[in-house]
Amino acid sequence: MAQKLQINFLIDHIDPLGQGVFKLDDQVYFIPKTLPGEKGLAEVLKSRKNIHFCKVIKIDQLSTDRITPECPHFNECPGCHYLNVDYKEELEFKKASFKRMLAPIGSPEFETVQAPNRLNYRNRVQLHYHKRAQKLGFINGNENKIVEVPNCKIYRPELETSFKELYAKRDQYLRKRQRPKGHVELYLRNNEQPQINWDKSYAADGFTQVNHDMNLKLLDSVAQALEGFEAKTALDLFGGDGNLSKAAKVTEIFHIDRYPFEQKDNFHSLDLSTPESLEEFARRTNLEQAQLFIVDPPRAGFKHLSQWVEHFRPQMLIYVSCHPQTMIRDLRALDMPYEIVQTKLLDLFPSTFHFEAMSVLRFK
Repeated sequence: MAQKLQINFLIDHIDPLGQGVFKLDDQVYFIPKTLPGEKGLAEVLKSRKNIHFCKVIKIDQLSTDRITPECPHFNECPGCHYLNVDYKEELEFKKASFKRMLAPIGSPEFETVQAPNRLNYRNRVQLHYHKRAQKLGFINGNENKIVEVPNCKIYRPELETSFKELYAKRDQYLRKRQRPKGHVELYLRNNEQPQINWDKSYAADGFTQVNHDMNLKLLDSVAQALEGFEAKTALDLFGGDGNLSKAAKVTEIFHIDRYPFEQKDNFHSLDLSTPESLEEFARRTNLEQAQLFIVDPPRAGFKHLSQWVEHFRPQMLIYVSCHPQTMIRDLRALDMPYEIVQTKLLDLFPSTFHFEAMSVLRFK
């Protein structure tokens, strides 16, 4: 087997995916688990033209910001990205990333809402398995392998017993699986007993935010944005269980999503990723205007937002996104003139490169 290419690196900066970036001539190398200013040796795992994805072999010059990770799996695990620095520095990386993302919509100033807990916050964890290899853990895509994490620290304490049991009895669990590969989801909802789903779609029993404490801060942010704003009708798009619209004091709220989380008044099951959903909703309701839009789509965003806005002509739009790039794409596509009155970075996913973004728009 041919030996893989190794390179000596000097990290210039951290990219939006939490990876160290090293550039040499016209070649770009992405090296996870490194920090700006660090020097060392890395191995190239995958290449695409002049882009290379690597793993660290050794670090000869450590950043003064580097700390010892709280989790023993950090150096191998793909789940967390910033446990090698303190939380203040992690937020600085995220703020710099968000600032670059916002440039296409005028670089609005934003507020950062930090998390109260950096670990032990997730109420939902998905692990992948390989039946023959008896492996259970997170997938490292660059190396195409499952990294086992029996001492993971990201989940809430209420899930610990069930999580430990999954590892203690994994041979029994995996023996029963029909698929050679798959996943298991462990979750806690509404402070009930932990539940386990094998080989079902993500959040098959209904989507909930994975960070309860930060979700409360998100709801508070929505409530603050709506202070002094009165609306007769609102559309809660990708509303799930109506999480965000709880903060809205509106006479009539239409909840629109693909699947109902629970029985709700004014719920319309529609696939908002299709252009036909607008025509179908308008046909069902005969609604002419909705003064408020609350939008919280999946990572793919809401490509048809502009058409919905043009049809119902809201006065205010609150867009919450777990993938800010698609939010910014959707806002740029709006034809109706608007003003961005508020922008926030809410750290719903501490220790990782992910974060939640919120933009509040008033239409002119």
